[in-house]
Amino acid sequence: MKTFIRFFGSAWQYKGRILLGVIGVIGVNIFQFASITTIVPVFDAVLNDKKTVLPETFFKVLPEGMTGLLTGLLDHIYNTTRTPETKFKFLITLGIFIFCAMLLKSVFDFVQKVAMESVSQSVVRDFMTQMYAHIQKLPMQFFAKTRTGELISRIISDVYTVQAALSGRFTDNIAQLFQLPFYIVTILLIDWQTTLLAAIFLPMFIGPIIAIGRRIRKLSRKGQEKIADISSILQETISGVSIVRAFNMENYENARFRSQAAKFYKIRMKSVRREALMGPVTEVVGILCVLAVALTLTRPVLRGEYSPSFLILYCGLLAASVKPFRGIGKLNEIIQKAMAAAVRIYQLLDTKVTIQEVPGAAELALLQNEVRFDNVAFSYDPATPILKGINLTVRAGEMIAIVGPSGAGKTSFVNLIPRFYDVTSGAVLIDGMDIRDVTFSSLRGQIGIVTQETVLFNDTVRNNIAYGRADIPLEQVVEAARAANAHAFIEQMPHGYDTVIGERGVRMSGGERQRLAIARAILKNPRILIFDEATSSLDTESERLVQEAIDRLVENRTVFAIAHRLSTVQNADRIIVLVDGAIVQTGTHDELIREENGTYKKLYDMQFRDVPAQMPTKFVEFIKHKLRTARQRFGNSAAK
Repeated sequence: MKTFIRFFGSAWQYKGRILLGVIGVIGVNIFQFASITTIVPVFDAVLNDKKTVLPETFFKVLPEGMTGLLTGLLDHIYNTTRTPETKFKFLITLGIFIFCAMLLKSVFDFVQKVAMESVSQSVVRDFMTQMYAHIQKLPMQFFAKTRTGELISRIISDVYTVQAALSGRFTDNIAQLFQLPFYIVTILLIDWQTTLLAAIFLPMFIGPIIAIGRRIRKLSRKGQEKIADISSILQETISGVSIVRAFNMENYENARFRSQAAKFYKIRMKSVRREALMGPVTEVVGILCVLAVALTLTRPVLRGEYSPSFLILYCGLLAASVKPFRGIGKLNEIIQKAMAAAVRIYQLLDTKVTIQEVPGAAELALLQNEVRFDNVAFSYDPATPILKGINLTVRAGEMIAIVGPSGAGKTSFVNLIPRFYDVTSGAVLIDGMDIRDVTFSSLRGQIGIVTQETVLFNDTVRNNIAYGRADIPLEQVVEAARAANAHAFIEQMPHGYDTVIGERGVRMSGGERQRLAIARAILKNPRILIFDEATSSLDTESERLVQEAIDRLVENRTVFAIAHRLSTVQNADRIIVLVDGAIVQTGTHDELIREENGTYKKLYDMQFRDVPAQMPTKFVEFIKHKLRTARQRFGNSAAK
C-alpha cells in the first residue's frame, strides 16, 4: 500500500491533467448512458404502441418533479407517435440525438485519453531522469556490486511497466468503472429486490480477481528480475564479443542466453494463464447472474407492474456491467504488475548516497602547496581493510609513482583523491582543507585522470576531447590534440574532428584512444593528474607517442602515477611502494634499487631478470622493432 500511495503521489503533481482526464471519463459515461436509455421509448411507443409504465421504485425514490418530468416526456412521445409517419419522424429525431450524444462522447473520450497519456508519459520521463540522476550520485562501490544490465533494465523495462498503470489501457478500465454507478443506480430503481439477488454473485467476481492479482504481482516481479538477468548477459557478451569469439564460447553463451530466455518464457506463461483465466471466470459468473435475474424479472413484467422495455434495459445494463467488473480484474492486473516494477524502481531511488557534499561546502582554491594523506585508512568492508596508516605529503608539482604487487591497494589509494570513495578514517587534505568539506566541482575540476582502459563516448572526436565543455573553440581543441600527438591521425579521419568514433572508440587503435584521452586531460588543464599505467597495453611506436604526450601533460602539475611497468616511473620525484595497503618504502628509483631486500628491488628484478642490466628496456624494444622492419624489407626485396 505504501508503494501504491507513493507511486500515485508522483503522478499527482499533474493533477490538472488528471482532473481533465476525469472530466473526460465522466462525459464519456453520461453520453453513453443517455444513448442506451433511448431503448425505452423506442421499444414501447414505436415498436409496441404502448404507454411506458415506470417501475414503482421510481416514484418512491426519485423526487416528484423528476418522475413527473419522465412520465410527461414518455407520454408525449407516445401521443405524438401514433402514425407510421410520426414514428419515422421520431426515429429520425432520436437518431440525430444519438449521433450528437456519441459525437460528444468521442470528444470527451479523446480528451481523457490524451490527458491521461500525457500524465503517464510525464511520469515515465520523471522516473527515468530521477533514476539516471540518482545513479550519477551513487558511490563507486555500488557499481562494483551492481550489474550494468540490471540498471538498464530498471530504467527502461521497469519504468515502462509502471507506465501501463497510467496509460490508455488503464484509463479505459477506469472509464468502465465510472459506468458502474450509472448502471447500478438504474437497475436499483427498476427492481431493487432483484438487484440484491444479483449481488449474491459479487463474491464470485471479487474472489478470483484478488487471488489471481496477488499471484500476477509475484510473477511480474520475477519476470522483471529475469529481464535484468537477460539485459546483463546482453551487455556483457555484446561488449565482450571479441573475447567470446577468441575463446570459442559462442555455443556456451548461446546456451546461457537460451536458458535465461526459457526461464523468462515460463514465468510469462504462468502470468498469461492467470491473466487469461480472469476473463472466462468473470464472464461465466456474469452470464449466470443475467440469466437468474432475467427469469426473476419476467414475472412482474407479465403482471404489468412495469413496461417490458425496462426488462430489456435492466438485462442490458446488467450484462453491460459485466465488462466493468472484468475491467476491475484487468485494472488489478495492471496495478499489480506496476507495483512489482515500482518496488524495484524505489529500491534504486532509495539507495543511500553515501558520498555527498556537506551543507555549505566551501570552494577549494587551486592547489598551491601540497596534497596530504593524514593517517588514512580505507576499506570496502569493515572486515577487510584495504589501506591502513597512510601518511604521505606530496608537494605541488611533484610526481609520485605508486607501485606494489597486485591487490596492494594502488587504485583505491588514488580513488580517494577525487572522492570516488571516502576514507574510513583519517583525512585527505589539499592545502590544509579536508576534501570532504569542499564542493565536488571545485575538487574534481582540478583533477585529470588517464587510465589504462580509456573511456570514450560514441560522439565526435571534438566532443570527446572537449567533454562537458561545448563552449571551447575548435582552435583550443586542435591545440590540445597537437600536444597529445593526436592531430595527425585525426586529420586523416573521414570528417576530421567531426568524425564519430563509435562506442568506446572501437574504430580507433589503443594508442589513438589513449592520445585522445590525454588531449582531453590537456584541455581540462588540471592541477592534479592521476595516471593508471596509461602505456602498458601499447606497442612500441604508440607507447613512444603517448609517452611524449604524457611528458608534455605532466609539466608543472602534481602527478600520482600507478605503475605496473617500473621502467615508466624511474624518473619520478618519489616512488612509494604499497604492500597489503601500507606504505613499506619511499624514495627515488636509485635509492630504492639499492635496498637489496626491499620490495621495490624484488619487483624490479622480477620484471628485468631476462634483460641484461646494461640494456635498457626501451633500447631492447627499439632493436626488436628495427629487426622486424629489416626482415620485412628483405622479404619484399626477395619477392621482387
